[in-house]
Amino acid sequence: MLSSHAQNRRMIFLILYLTYICAGIISILPGPALSLLAANTGIPLEIAGWIFTSSATGLMIGVIVAGIISQRFGPKYVLMSGLAIMSCTGIITPLTRDFSLLLGAQFVQGVGFGFLDVTISMIVALTFGNALSETLNNLHSAYGVGALVAPLVLSLALQVMHQAMAAFVIGAIVGMVGLFLLIPQRIPSAHTVSAQNKEERKNGNIAFGNVFRQPLLWLLALQIALYVGAEVSFGNWVVTAVSLSAVISVALAAPSATLLWAGLTTGRLVGAQILKRGILGEHTLLYISVIGSSLCGLLVAIFPGNIAISFSASALVGFFFGPIFPGIMAIASRLFTKVLGTVSGVLLVSAGGTAMILPLLMGILIPRIGIHWVMTIPALVCLSVIVPLSLALRQQRQLLQMPDDEHTIERDIPLPIIK
Repeated sequence: MLSSHAQNRRMIFLILYLTYICAGIISILPGPALSLLAANTGIPLEIAGWIFTSSATGLMIGVIVAGIISQRFGPKYVLMSGLAIMSCTGIITPLTRDFSLLLGAQFVQGVGFGFLDVTISMIVALTFGNALSETLNNLHSAYGVGALVAPLVLSLALQVMHQAMAAFVIGAIVGMVGLFLLIPQRIPSAHTVSAQNKEERKNGNIAFGNVFRQPLLWLLALQIALYVGAEVSFGNWVVTAVSLSAVISVALAAPSATLLWAGLTTGRLVGAQILKRGILGEHTLLYISVIGSSLCGLLVAIFPGNIAISFSASALVGFFFGPIFPGIMAIASRLFTKVLGTVSGVLLVSAGGTAMILPLLMGILIPRIGIHWVMTIPALVCLSVIVPLSLALRQQRQLLQMPDDEHTIERDIPLPIIK
């Protein structure tokens, strides 16, 4: 018999898993369905790319608001609000025939996604701190499941019903199921956890005062920004790139995105096992993932019209993408546990900036330099993650060598072991 605490942990994990499936479906669908949304609102494809900017802007605002509210009042009700927002905007997006309304819906969806991202990171750090990297990789694989299902269901909906509505509705249903399951659950908060120990509260205040002066914070933020920019821009444009280059319909090109997110899901599950078994250290896994995804992304850029190469390379891009985001977030969660809401906000705001700029830039550049050159942008951006990753590793080693009285991060939080 499982204890009530263990049962609560399992239920929390299930709810967070459903939450990420919902987020994966609803946030990914506008990418493969972009040409359809453009046709619905009567605007050209390069203008339709502004929905990605609108969504990313909402994400930046959402993570700021969620970081403040969650740190003070706990993450449960912020998470519930995010699920409700994602479900509602998932219904509105395929129905609208007005571009300004579509932009507004994507902005609000971005806010909801920001709520989810911040609160999930907080809940995992507070509930599963003894297996953080493994849990985050397993949990983030759920986003891959949703992103995998999204283009597959979209392709099926287009072939059977000749419209995208059914695919969006599935994401909304998953979100509502997670919302109703969440209502009776006991969710820990940073306030209640730190209140259990007076000394921890004092150290937490010191950490908050110093957090923005930590070079590691900004190096981690840069890593997240570059990775998310690469992932979002590649995921949003790969279906369109294959469709235009191979001169096939969106429905036939959609499996390229399906394979991308299948690879992402597999990569995160495999990454969790690699870390659990101690086969590789976190930083080694990150280096391999960054280099592998960049090389495979270049293959897609060179051969987008070759179905066999572009589809298989997209799957490999996803596989190597998989461990990057949860790996960086796990490092940040261990380093800044007591101010995780604030730190998550900083990291995700930086991610929202590149998610806002890169997809829009790619849309603008397509008619000017061609789809081949445009698709090299995500690969090169991802490869550049190596620079802040190397600097962060050096900074962590310096902190490990510092005397006890010269700490700059919380004294009682162990730094990750560098292998």
